[in-house]
Amino acid sequence: MRIGGLASGLDWEQLVEQLMQIERRPLLLLERRKLEIESEKNAWSDIRSRIDTLQDRIADVLAADLFWRPRSTSSDEARVTAEASAAATPGTYKVEVQQLATAHSIATYDPVADPQAALNLSGTFRITVGSTSVDVTVNTTDSLNAIRDRINAAVEQAVQADPAAEASAVRAEVIGGHLVITRTHTGQGAIDVSDGSGTVAQSLGLIDATGAERRVLVTGQDAQFTVNGLAFTRSSNTVTDVIQGVTLELHQAAPGSPVTVTVAWDDDAVVNAVKKFIEQYNSALSFMAQQQDYQDAGGGKLGGDVLLTTLRNELRRMVSDPVAALAGSTTLDRLAAVGITTQDKSGTLQLDEAKLREALAADRAGVQRLLAGDPDGTTTSDDGVFVRLQKVLDGWLETNTGLFDRRIDSLDDRARDYAEQMERMEYRLKLREQNLTRQFEALETLLSTLQSQEQWLVQQVNQLASLRPKD
Repeated sequence: MRIGGLASGLDWEQLVEQLMQIERRPLLLLERRKLEIESEKNAWSDIRSRIDTLQDRIADVLAADLFWRPRSTSSDEARVTAEASAAATPGTYKVEVQQLATAHSIATYDPVADPQAALNLSGTFRITVGSTSVDVTVNTTDSLNAIRDRINAAVEQAVQADPAAEASAVRAEVIGGHLVITRTHTGQGAIDVSDGSGTVAQSLGLIDATGAERRVLVTGQDAQFTVNGLAFTRSSNTVTDVIQGVTLELHQAAPGSPVTVTVAWDDDAVVNAVKKFIEQYNSALSFMAQQQDYQDAGGGKLGGDVLLTTLRNELRRMVSDPVAALAGSTTLDRLAAVGITTQDKSGTLQLDEAKLREALAADRAGVQRLLAGDPDGTTTSDDGVFVRLQKVLDGWLETNTGLFDRRIDSLDDRARDYAEQMERMEYRLKLREQNLTRQFEALETLLSTLQSQEQWLVQQVNQLASLRPKD
């Protein structure tokens, strides 16, 4: 522990601290400038991220199938639903379901009190669906649950041996003490059960003494329906081969009450893609304006930045200029023609959704040409608004060589340079403080020595005075 000023009476440690505060002023200026540069870098990184997201929104509008993406709707989804694929074409269809497809199902006649208890049955019985048969062997120790498992295992083995047998497969379950056997596929076709060795099937109550099924829960049948008056029969309630590119799901039979299925181009997909672009565009443009506004509490970090001004102006020009290839040949030559307009001097966009939908209904290909360009075009004049905007932003976003990365790297270099200057200055200031401390300590030592000598001399003089004879 060091206590300064004992000899000199000066609080030289505080004096050194004050001197160092003065000498640290250039360091504080460097630190402040470094923080400003890091704030600029962070602002540019945020802008880059927003423009990168904007590029994704542009890519959504430029999706190859966006303008020709079919969408199907049903007037009563409780009875019929429809899903359109890319192969579907617009149209309206009346679907009337007379009968749903069902899967044949049988059950044992009397319930078993304990499905886990041995039934003391032995023998083999056969389950046949169409041309597929499986044999099930039962032992005296088997319970109803065990017989269920043997049926399922035999079916699984048959399907593994011949995948075509899957269409005739069955599934066994135990429900309320009853053994229930159900076809895994709907459609016309029964489940035939017959005993081989022994009378297991008869004892279980699956068949009677004549071999007939004792308890049919559901009779297997095909779906019957009409589309625009044409009658169809299918084994499944999922129908893929009647309306081109449309999968129908039949849920409920209602003879005499047709359901209207409509296939149309998906305007919602186009509108939503444009909305998301405008939302991100406005977010990016507003943030850039904030960074150039000194009066904004959280902005002003890039005030006067020429590069940022260039970017803002380029974005606004790209969305406002007409498409050169369309000038004079159509009214759909700029975004305003489809309801996308500038709100005010901020440059942000707004969408008149009704106008966009009207344009799609009147000239879908023209709207696509305006936004996404000519897919067969070979010159830049054939670019649509979003294509030319994408090309400009690609240049800004190019990794390492793009304007964003070059600016961010430049700011990184400057921040690093300031950090190195600060490190060197910190080192010099530390040496300076140590030198001042040594000087004051040397002064204290010298004063202490002089004070000791003074005290010795005073003592000597006092002794000499005491030896002097008195008058």
